[in-house]
This record gives sequence, structure tokens and C-alpha cells, in this order.
Amino acid sequence: MGLSLLCDEHIPRPIVEGLRRRGLDVVTVQEIGLSSVKDKVIMDTAQKEGRIIYTQDADFLRLHRTGCKHVGILYHHPLAYSIGEAIRKIALACEVLSTKEMEGRVKFV
Repeated sequence: MGLSLLCDEHIPRPIVEGLRRRGLDVVTVQEIGLSSVKDKVIMDTAQKEGRIIYTQDADFLRLHRTGCKHVGILYHHPLAYSIGEAIRKIALACEVLSTKEMEGRVKFV
């Protein structure tokens, strides 16, 4: 089974929908009532739910560097890829990485 993702509010809706079409377990912060909350709250929620944070927000990288516990973070710069390429790269990461491998780590995709 692949990774379960919690997408922050910076992830474009077409990427979320594309990941779901590929059969991935994806929820967004908006869907679970966490819009506009502090990133630490999102991290804590993802930790409790066993979800990897998928983000394009460098603030999560700063939280990681301060030692905040998390299940894992998938990150890429918002201008790095087209929507289709982002979907392919994130879907592949979800297929080949395990939650154990991601625990407390950041994967730049």
C-alpha cells in the first residue's frame, strides 16, 4: 500500500484530483477544516493520522529543521514542474517509498 497524503493548501486542486485518479489516499487541509491554521497544527494532525505532508511551502522545511516530529514531507518548489509532471512524480514517490522510510524525513521530488 502506498503513502497516505495530507496536502497543504498550496497544492493546486488539479494535482490533488490527479493523484486521486491514480488511486492514492489523499486529503487536503481544506477538507478536514484546517485552512489557514498554523503549519505546526497541520504537522501535528498529519502525525496523528499517519499521513505524509505533501507541500510546496518552504515553511514546512523550516519546521523540519527545528526538530518538529512528522511522518514525512514530500516537497517540491511550486514552479519546478507542470501539473502533470507533479502528479507523476508524487504518485511514483507514493508507490516506491514506505511510511517507515519517510518517518521524520523530507523527500525532495
